[in-house]
Amino acid sequence: MATSDHVLRLVRKALDEFDDAPLEVSVRRAVRIANLVGDTKYAIRLSFDLKPTGGDRETNGEISRMLMQDPSTWGSMTGPAEKAVTAWMNDRKIDGSDNIAPHSLAELEFWDNEFGALKESGERLDYDIDLKTRQRKTRIVARTRHLTFALLCSWERRFDYSTINESIFDGYRVKVDALLADGVPELLQQFSAVYRRLQEAADSAPDRDVTEELSQAITTCRRILKAVVDHVFPARDERSAEGLVLDDSKHRNRLSVFIRQAVSSDSDRALLDAIVAGLYERFTAIDKMTNKAVHANVAIEIANLCALNTYIVCGETISLQALASDRQSDPTPADEAAGDTEAVGH
Repeated sequence: MATSDHVLRLVRKALDEFDDAPLEVSVRRAVRIANLVGDTKYAIRLSFDLKPTGGDRETNGEISRMLMQDPSTWGSMTGPAEKAVTAWMNDRKIDGSDNIAPHSLAELEFWDNEFGALKESGERLDYDIDLKTRQRKTRIVARTRHLTFALLCSWERRFDYSTINESIFDGYRVKVDALLADGVPELLQQFSAVYRRLQEAADSAPDRDVTEELSQAITTCRRILKAVVDHVFPARDERSAEGLVLDDSKHRNRLSVFIRQAVSSDSDRALLDAIVAGLYERFTAIDKMTNKAVHANVAIEIANLCALNTYIVCGETISLQALASDRQSDPTPADEAAGDTEAVGH
């Protein structure tokens, strides 16, 4: 998946050069961007402005499916591909009839130049037909130009916001990765394994069952979370003040006790408890999904959110331990006073 910053650079290049580049170049750039960001409807809609008339029907269908984020919706009659075809045909209708002008931008340019050359040579004298043809071509080109420019502008606004969010998360990620590397370094590799399995599932769906990849990814998430809890609050053969069992198998109990001990604010503690509860609920939801005939893309999306929430909870937990360690190592007012007295004595 392309980063927001990469997409934003592509969008701004296309916008900066929009008035100077041929329209066909701008449309190709827009198709590329739409494909990168998963905007299937407009990737296919604009691709029709580039596709020459004719060609092998099966190959044409394959090309359209290449531009689809979810090719399984092909032929559903209500999917983004069908909506794209309908929009393109409506834009290409001739004088309100059911006939359409199917030519690509390159073909329209060719015929415009050809008719102009014939007119100059005196071979084309039907002014009314020529005028209607030129008007039709101008409207088609203007609609395509307007749509392409509007899409580029909308993507610029969208990914300008996204890059801000990515920079915020990147700052958080750097901090968490450093804490994990210092406290539980093997977990960074395990997180990488989770993301690889989720990517494998996304690449394979919907051509085959991806239940195994999702199950492995979520199992690894559970192991990662338990390893973090073991690190900050090791198992013990006793119960908490609230009567919670704190042995090796009850890592959720241990995490709850750790949060209560590490967080003094009731509101902050309630927020963290809610985040942790939400993560465990996602674990349960994925277990149910992998045992049912749930659409692969839905399960993959939930699994991705589960992996992200695992990372956030682990990051918060490690951060709390680091803060607690810092507080313990800070000198108390009494220690500082004693140090000042010794300095005066010397």
